[in-house]
Amino acid sequence: MHNPKDLPPAGELKPDWKDFLALVIAAYSLLLPPLLLIFGVAALALLLLNLFF
Repeated sequence: MHNPKDLPPAGELKPDWKDFLALVIAAYSLLLPPLLLIFGVAALALLLLNLFF
């Protein structure tokens, strides 16, 4: 266990690397599906254009 005296006061909470990693993973999981959808639709359109023209 850690000593409670080592904790910062309530007003001085500083984010550590785990909070940053959680934020990055959350942003990635929010942005990835729309990006995949856009790239998938673009690839499908290019494929269909190449088949017909």
